[in-house]
Amino acid sequence: MPIGLSVKASEGIIGSVGQSGETILANDVSLEPRYRFVEELADTKSELAVPIQMGDRLIGVLDIESTNLDAFDEIDRFSFETLADQLAVAIENAQLYEQAGEVATVEERQRLARDLHDAVTQTLFSASLIAEVLPRIWENNPDDGQRRLEEMRQLTRGALAEMRMLLLELRPAALIEVGLGDLLRQLTEAVTARSRIPITLAVEGQGTLPPDVQVTLYRIAQESVNNIVKHARASKATVSLHYQPEQVQLLISDDGVGFDPEGVSPEHLGLGIMRERAETIGATLSTQSQVGHGTQIVVVWICSIGKELLWPS
Repeated sequence: MPIGLSVKASEGIIGSVGQSGETILANDVSLEPRYRFVEELADTKSELAVPIQMGDRLIGVLDIESTNLDAFDEIDRFSFETLADQLAVAIENAQLYEQAGEVATVEERQRLARDLHDAVTQTLFSASLIAEVLPRIWENNPDDGQRRLEEMRQLTRGALAEMRMLLLELRPAALIEVGLGDLLRQLTEAVTARSRIPITLAVEGQGTLPPDVQVTLYRIAQESVNNIVKHARASKATVSLHYQPEQVQLLISDDGVGFDPEGVSPEHLGLGIMRERAETIGATLSTQSQVGHGTQIVVVWICSIGKELLWPS
């Protein structure tokens, strides 16, 4: 949009996106009843408007217009929705930076910035390389092109999940604002994209956990999948969360090299720390492993008296 151009935020496609929080793709604006003609943009034929949201809060709209009909497709929609999510994280981080009044907060931001560069930038760079060669690959071999397109989709989804994870680390309160299943989904998607080890997530049932229980179970899962990436030499892994009437079970397993539990120090692989975390919420943590046959970690938290109502009826 040209500098100096003023459009009422409540009108047109942008206003509709701002009110609904949903993307609008109009490949012929003359057929779109929500479109409002603007003299300075009289040549507009197609428009794609994407909400920029942080959680449930709308902080802006990303609007792309073209002088061509049918200028956008579903890949464009996915790409700009991903970009909008990245912009939301950047805006939120900028706001947090302005509010940072303590040295410790600034240092934490610097650490997260390094993590963002190492984990996310590398993933996005790989995706950009695929995007550059994808047209030629598709022309020569559509099947290979389809496979590369799926790989690019997984990379961008993983990068987005990684940035959301980093934002969670910067805003610890966010760890209790969404359900544990959603937290684990972001974790497994991010680690899968970063390590290329496919991690499957399975969630059975539903419920609302006490904040300390949710954060502890998430931290144990986080430590476990990081161990899989660093030490297990696994080809795949699984994270399972089971809500039952009186308990919650978290299970993390892999098909890696495993180890001999009898010959391993309690501090090995952070098992001692994970066990201590579990004990702080009254949960039990058990480890099953065998050399050459992978590892399984099981955490069980039993709902104490007075907390049964946390489960939906």
